[in-house]
Amino acid sequence: MRIIKELYKKYYQYSIKNNLLEVPERLRDREFAYGYENKVDNRNLSFSSEKEYKSWVLRYTPYHLYKSLAYMKYPKNSGAKNKGIYGRELAFDIDAHKTEKCEHRDDWICKYCLDSAKRQAIYLIEEFLFEDFGLSEEDIKIAFSGNRGYHIYIKPKDIEVKEKIEKYSKNERRVILNYILGRNLNLSNLNSAWRRRLINILRKHKISVKGLKNERNWKKVLERRGNKEKVYNIIKKALNIEIDEKVMEDDIRLLRVINSLHGYTGLIVKELTYKELKKFNPLKDAVFEEFENEKFKVSINEEIDKIKIAGKSYSSKSKSVSGTALLYLFGHKIDFNILN
Repeated sequence: MRIIKELYKKYYQYSIKNNLLEVPERLRDREFAYGYENKVDNRNLSFSSEKEYKSWVLRYTPYHLYKSLAYMKYPKNSGAKNKGIYGRELAFDIDAHKTEKCEHRDDWICKYCLDSAKRQAIYLIEEFLFEDFGLSEEDIKIAFSGNRGYHIYIKPKDIEVKEKIEKYSKNERRVILNYILGRNLNLSNLNSAWRRRLINILRKHKISVKGLKNERNWKKVLERRGNKEKVYNIIKKALNIEIDEKVMEDDIRLLRVINSLHGYTGLIVKELTYKELKKFNPLKDAVFEEFENEKFKVSINEEIDKIKIAGKSYSSKSKSVSGTALLYLFGHKIDFNILN
């Protein structure tokens, strides 16, 4: 659809002109991928310079744009074994699902599922990256995924530490992931970090933590309580952080280029500071403002759930939509016509 292509082109012209589009470090050693109506139509793409990279984006204006987390000697080769991987960024992908409060189809978004994703991102950062791993705000990079998630990169300012973690093996990355997810958490032998974390959670639920603070064997204490099932359920929910495990494990995993557009929503894959994250409203703050100045007369030919973008609500009855809303409808393969 010509108008869709024009909107993407307009965004990338603005993004590149203002030096907003991410130019990943070690550009030459990254694999890139892109898609239009599919997330990935082609991969094994590489660029020899920033100029070539930006010229390509302007020429092809992809709807989905990805870069590899791995550094490769031969990024154009197909298959992980043939790429000569010599390092890899460490990153987490919070990918939240529909919540009990959501009243929409599975692939739609609303304030409730977006708030859930943000809470989980903050929980990961505060409870694990800051408290357990000793990182600071300057050691991480955060990006809204453009849909219903967040990408959190570990980028230590200490060069030696950075180089060390970028050489972690798949098994070493799995150990980190298992710890955060509480895999095989042993309530009979809890370490101090998990005790602190679970005590804070129980207090938020107004559950007594008497006898637990300095006790490694929680199971012994909890089994004597009348509310033990309630406590166990609270602990179980505390372990339910929605991390895409493949992003940590897969050697040739791709993540969206920061400050590209998300091809399903038309929202910006927006970089954020930790302080900005806490106040961030994706349906307002990840909208390209110039799209909101463009209105399109449409006929929406099927029932859709309501979506609120930049303070404006859209439904099947809408006769006019903004540029962002148009991209959202297109990305979700909604049957609509643009009217003259």
